[in-house]
Amino acid sequence: MKRKLLALTLLALLVTGSHAQIGLPGKNECAANAPYASAEALKKAGLELPAFKRYCYTDKSGSYVLLLGEKQDEPYAGELLSSAIQASLYKVGGDNTLTREWSIRDFANKDEAGVNFRSKLIELADIDGDGLVDPILVYRFFNPVDSDHIDNDDYVGRIKIVAFHLGRKATIHAITGHLDGDRKTTANDNYFALPKPVQRHLVKKMKAMYDAGQFGFDNSYDFAPKRETARR
Repeated sequence: MKRKLLALTLLALLVTGSHAQIGLPGKNECAANAPYASAEALKKAGLELPAFKRYCYTDKSGSYVLLLGEKQDEPYAGELLSSAIQASLYKVGGDNTLTREWSIRDFANKDEAGVNFRSKLIELADIDGDGLVDPILVYRFFNPVDSDHIDNDDYVGRIKIVAFHLGRKATIHAITGHLDGDRKTTANDNYFALPKPVQRHLVKKMKAMYDAGQFGFDNSYDFAPKRETARR
């Protein structure tokens, strides 16, 4: 009976929060012999940083390769960080050529130890049921403790969640702290233009990360982000 309940619980976790799950990152990793994921193909595709993860998926618009690149130039005890990261999505052509759909790059601040992708939190799913995958990326910035160690406290540092819907980038930026007033979660205009099911999915994702001790999000408004203010 306990095994049956455990199986039902795991099934519920897999189907909750997305309309049509395409697959989890581990299951979406490209086959090692995929011709469009070879070192030569990636060089031609123009990925600037070394690729450490390659995800493949297909939806109604075609087949795609999502490449994650990290500079990995900031080694710390127990964690390999980067001063710069990159994510690029490519559409796979009939002759296995790659055409770039979009690409993002981000950088750690000078006072930070570095940044890396949280690959276990990346999602490739059709969230709103339109037959198209809505990639969700998560990467975290860490603060240093000393030259060899970083601060892994859930309430120290910042994190970004980037979602793509119809090719448009929606970004959530969260800063955490041990005091309520130190924590803040904001999003760009594209987030507020997302379909409501996608917005709700991202809010549920932040709450789940908070409950799992993965990051101390601001929960003042049930984890809903505030709109970014214009910089002067």
